[in-house]
Amino acid sequence: MKINSTPQYINQSYAANNANTTAKTSAEQGKQSEEPLSDSINLSSTTRDLQKISAASAEEPKDRAQMVEALKQQVQSNLYTVNAEQVAEKMIGSIMNEVG
Repeated sequence: MKINSTPQYINQSYAANNANTTAKTSAEQGKQSEEPLSDSINLSSTTRDLQKISAASAEEPKDRAQMVEALKQQVQSNLYTVNAEQVAEKMIGSIMNEVG
């Protein structure tokens, strides 16, 4: 269904409100130019904690490069061995943590 006519009172009301808004905006702009503008933000303590954690995790540990290089050399020379018991303990531990 198509409606071709719009009641005039709606258009008149909109025009009156638009004129008042334009007048207020001009007056407000004059006031705003006198006052310096500034923005502020308030972060919750949880957000600040998350930012600290994120920054700490972004930093690479000091001796990590040396550890990685040592592991590379062990793997390339076939001297790297996997301790199956430690792997199994870690796997069981993580499963127990998930189950609860």
